[in-house]
Amino acid sequence: MLNVIDLSVVFPARAEKLVDLADDLSLSRNQIRMFDRFFGFETFHCDHFEPLDTLLSRATEGVMARNADHRKDLRHAVHCHTLLSTHLFGQTVSDPCGPACLQDFATEGVEVFSATMNHCATGLSMLGLLDHLLEPGALGLILIGEKAFHPAIRVIENTTIMGEAATAVLVGHVPGPFEVMDTFVRHAPQFWKNTGLRGENYLEGFDSAYLQLASSTLSDALDQFGRSPDDLRWIMPHNVNVPSWYQVADDAGFSKSQLRLSTIGCYGHCFGVDPFLNLWRGAQDGVLVPGDELLLFSIGLGATASCALLRVTDMPLPQLFQTNGVS
Repeated sequence: MLNVIDLSVVFPARAEKLVDLADDLSLSRNQIRMFDRFFGFETFHCDHFEPLDTLLSRATEGVMARNADHRKDLRHAVHCHTLLSTHLFGQTVSDPCGPACLQDFATEGVEVFSATMNHCATGLSMLGLLDHLLEPGALGLILIGEKAFHPAIRVIENTTIMGEAATAVLVGHVPGPFEVMDTFVRHAPQFWKNTGLRGENYLEGFDSAYLQLASSTLSDALDQFGRSPDDLRWIMPHNVNVPSWYQVADDAGFSKSQLRLSTIGCYGHCFGVDPFLNLWRGAQDGVLVPGDELLLFSIGLGATASCALLRVTDMPLPQLFQTNGVS
């Protein structure tokens, strides 16, 4: 069985308030009020002067420094991202198979690659893939993160605002604080086409399909897992916005009290990092009890819904798992 052995979450040190983003993101006063009062956003971490490779390196170094004895067992290292291109035009581009911080692993014989086509759900989908790829005793590293470098990327109209974060998740078929009991992935392929052409309405109909996609995926995943909503202690979701999750929970039969939504207000929607960010925050808040079962969930445009059922074991969390994540 695959286990999550350790993870780190890091953010740019620079934080910005929602009210200060009106000009940069071309948000009207009414939009600011909507994102604040109804959707739950307050602050975001974003620094256009911190390169992506630096952000990803900090996450990777945090995990590997705590698990130096495991490095020899690492077999696969993957960078999961939403955008097809993760670097700005004119920047020095690292190997397309992975960011610069993973290239040292490649020289040690680790298979390094990049994954994107499930977009914000790619990191969660990778848990199922690595469960199949890794042999007993072998480890894998999932690296998730990218930059919100343009207003067109930062804002999904009337839905969410992106922040920046990165996470490195060490997994393997060795004991760890979280057992990955099962995974579930569903595709809605009618929303796949996004050529980047101006005016292309590739998300036509997605707003009305979204809630049904999310709630039906949760329900069908629980059927596969042999669980009911009451069997789960927490739902660790992606940080799209608060009211949409209340609707999804109601449709799928979950209580609002099962949702871990505390990171939406202070970090925003951090691409594929969100479920692991909420897992990390749960560890910080001391709400993870051995025996609890948790459901990590995310939807990526395209569209893919992915979730993973985790069980908290009695193994202690790595000490720095509970740091503030900024440095």
